[in-house]
Amino acid sequence: MFSFIREKLLKNTIGLHTLLPIILFIILVPHLSSVSVSFFLYIIFVLLWFTLHTLGIIPRPGKFIQFILLLISLVILIMNYGITFSQQASLSLLSMMICLKLLEIKNEQDRRNIFVILFLSYFILVIYFLHSQDLILTLFILINIILLTLMLSAFNRRPQKSLPLLDNFYLIGRLFLKALPIAIILFLFFPRIPGPLWSLPENGQSSTTGLSDKMYPGSVTDLASSDEIAFRVNFLGPPPSANKLYWRGPVLSETDGFLWSQKKQLSLNSQLHGRKFEDIITHTSDSIAYTITLEPHKKKWLFALEMPTRVNGDTIRGNYLSSDLQLLNKTNIHQLTQYQVLSTTEFKLHPVIKTELQDALIFPKTSNPKTYQLGKTWQNSFTSKKEIVSTGLNYFKNKPFFYTKQPNAMIDNPSDQFLFDEKRGFCEHYASSFVLLMRAAGIPARVVTGYQGIEKNNVGNYYIVRQSNAHAWAEVWLEEDGWIRLDPTAMIPPHRIEPDIFQTNLERLSFSSLNLPDLPKLSAQQKTALYNFSQQLKQSMDNLKNNWNNWILGYDQTKQNLLLKLMGFTTGWETLLFLLIGSITGLIIIFQIIHIYRNHQQKDIVYKNYSKFIEKLNYAGMSLQLSEGPEAIKQKAIKKFPKQKLNILNIIDNYIQIRYASKNKQSLILQFISDVKKFKT
Repeated sequence: MFSFIREKLLKNTIGLHTLLPIILFIILVPHLSSVSVSFFLYIIFVLLWFTLHTLGIIPRPGKFIQFILLLISLVILIMNYGITFSQQASLSLLSMMICLKLLEIKNEQDRRNIFVILFLSYFILVIYFLHSQDLILTLFILINIILLTLMLSAFNRRPQKSLPLLDNFYLIGRLFLKALPIAIILFLFFPRIPGPLWSLPENGQSSTTGLSDKMYPGSVTDLASSDEIAFRVNFLGPPPSANKLYWRGPVLSETDGFLWSQKKQLSLNSQLHGRKFEDIITHTSDSIAYTITLEPHKKKWLFALEMPTRVNGDTIRGNYLSSDLQLLNKTNIHQLTQYQVLSTTEFKLHPVIKTELQDALIFPKTSNPKTYQLGKTWQNSFTSKKEIVSTGLNYFKNKPFFYTKQPNAMIDNPSDQFLFDEKRGFCEHYASSFVLLMRAAGIPARVVTGYQGIEKNNVGNYYIVRQSNAHAWAEVWLEEDGWIRLDPTAMIPPHRIEPDIFQTNLERLSFSSLNLPDLPKLSAQQKTALYNFSQQLKQSMDNLKNNWNNWILGYDQTKQNLLLKLMGFTTGWETLLFLLIGSITGLIIIFQIIHIYRNHQQKDIVYKNYSKFIEKLNYAGMSLQLSEGPEAIKQKAIKKFPKQKLNILNIIDNYIQIRYASKNKQSLILQFISDVKKFKT
């Protein structure tokens, strides 16, 4: 088998089109990393078939085989995506069609099919950028554009002699440099369109990261080990204290004793019925202004410190507060989203609708009977609801409860198991069981999920909230105070917090997280210096990404209007149109002036060297005038110096090509100058 392949390879030279499946595979890597095994294997099979065909090992498939492969591709698409028209399905279809197009290429001279594949590959890269403008992905796209342009340049010159690789890079570099000013002008002055660039629905099977609108024992624990970034925060002033760093997410009111879920999300404005927002949130003070750069999580949730009172952002138009006072967007967050928030951390919450307190009192029947009995005991023992709340919090503080990320599984009556048997749990165990206790004691209560805390990036002086900051806490309603936030997890004394709680942060901040072997030759001071360097490097890389998000991806309509004002212009599409047309027109004029100047400079150099050539001929005994035509001079010079015929022909012919045929190729000019210098009679 291997001898047969080796024999075939020796008989066939590898053509340039053999590189096409390699480049196509590289381009498809971001998409292939998120598809099913069947789709991945299909793409590899088609690319491998074409590669073996170009090497002369197997024949090109006929029309019937190509039709069968097309049917298989459609079956795989329907199996994975159904008949929905989504982002993933559309990109998968395009990827399959491009790979099948490879099998239509007859040979290296079949430039029509080759060019179709190259241009569709450019289109795939554009689709990537519409889906995500991440810095790393942008660099990946740029590298692939260079590879595609190299291939386009090479195939465009076939069957002529192609340029050497360095000359090809030089050509592409010139094209990019000429295109860069136009790209900058379009970036600065093209009208910013609010909302996402890509409006096709996301495939429902695609994976998501982050919080869910449902909670059960262990659901938040799973996120605690994730180092992924949920969002970044830039505070206008100093950040608030730790006890105010609660980033509100889904509010869970409905439960069957095991699973907690959201009720139907309704707009706060639709539920006010003539009341004002100030009637719901009163006694506000201690306002904090900040900007959030939210990573895409494919939900409608916009996180904010409790409680947001003002939200701005060009990419989140249509945001609103739900009746549970959760900040929501009208559409799912499929791309990096930046918005500005003003929150008040001192407030009093009132119920929004009449049934809100009734819903927050429902205790599921036949579920967690011990929890229900304990809550009823407190209700009968205390006359003040504040005393009941205080008793509930102190219950976790005084009993031997432990805070851990590795609790045992609790499925049947999880609250009873946690409160009376295990006594070891994560935040969702404490929040859910506390809420059930309060409901049993006659106090309206609900679970709130979100994030708690921040991590500072010292390089960029901003803050990071990771998935490991995911948290669950409780809200209870007291008539004199309204809805108040309570965090039963915070009641656990430090000595009963197990080490695994800090494991994620320790791994992120430890020397061992560098994945380097222990270096015994290094002193403790050197290891500390290496660790500090690694932390500085990580924070610098994230700061680079944050700046990319703020200044490139975050260049929205607001920042564009600010730029216009700084330039002394009024805002509006008329101004943008004027600047856009004016800048591009000015750029074209500048390019034309440079082109004319360079041509004149080159012709001037050519003319000077041509004059030197005539002077050498006259010095050798001829009597020539520059006004004479080059053909006449050529004939006279060859007749006078027949031994120099070849050199005279080269010089005069090159001069005619440069001067009259507009062939101002730099290599030809340099050759002409060199020939004149070397010419001797």
